[in-house]
Amino acid sequence: MIVRNVTEGVAIALDAIRANKLRSALTILGVVIGVTTVMAVASLVTGIRRQIFNAIEVAGPTTFYVIRFFSTSPPAPDRLPYEVRIRPPVQRSDADAVAGLPEVRYAGIWVQIFQKVEHQGVRTQQLIVYGADDHYMDIQGGTLLRGRMFTRAELTGEPVIVLESAVAERLFGRLDPLGGQVRVGGNSFRVIGIYERPANIFEPPGQETGGIVPFATARERFEYDETTALFIAVKPWSGVTVDRAMDAVTVAL
Repeated sequence: MIVRNVTEGVAIALDAIRANKLRSALTILGVVIGVTTVMAVASLVTGIRRQIFNAIEVAGPTTFYVIRFFSTSPPAPDRLPYEVRIRPPVQRSDADAVAGLPEVRYAGIWVQIFQKVEHQGVRTQQLIVYGADDHYMDIQGGTLLRGRMFTRAELTGEPVIVLESAVAERLFGRLDPLGGQVRVGGNSFRVIGIYERPANIFEPPGQETGGIVPFATARERFEYDETTALFIAVKPWSGVTVDRAMDAVTVAL
């Protein structure tokens, strides 16, 4: 009896499908679209979640920066508040002092400049170029795809650059950029490495990073505002809170 009822039910359903082919097809299509949409949204949410975690993990809640004066726009030197004017620009000796603190795993003086990068007539818009050291990717994240970072000798002021991969592709196309020459703000640099910056959904538009050069090289070859462009990147040891590290840095400086 039960088998007969099931068989009759299936037969009725098949008859209904045959009698209403268009409606049945649209129903099935709607189900497929609905399931696909749910899967796509789930994948998108997973991707965004991964990017958020990556962004937090890269810069990390433990990385902070010491700067003379923070401003989202270049300040007029004659309009700086008095408490800022009496502060000296950050120096390499300050970074060395911070690096020697027991709470700090890394501290280095960096500079951020905005310049166009050019190769054989192909030119980018203004990009961020960092003057840093070989620990840059430990702090800012990223993956060295090809080539290498700076040697000790190059950190003293050699005109070398590690290009961001998208910028390298834009400038060199299918050519091998390693060993090639680019011009940054009118200065010639030899490409020694290609790196890929981490995906960061929090990155403001128009703030694409073009590459990294040695800090000493950037200091010698570019003009910049020491008030806002120079800073010390600081990363405490694991287990040391940011507040504790900041207090130690404040006392040291």
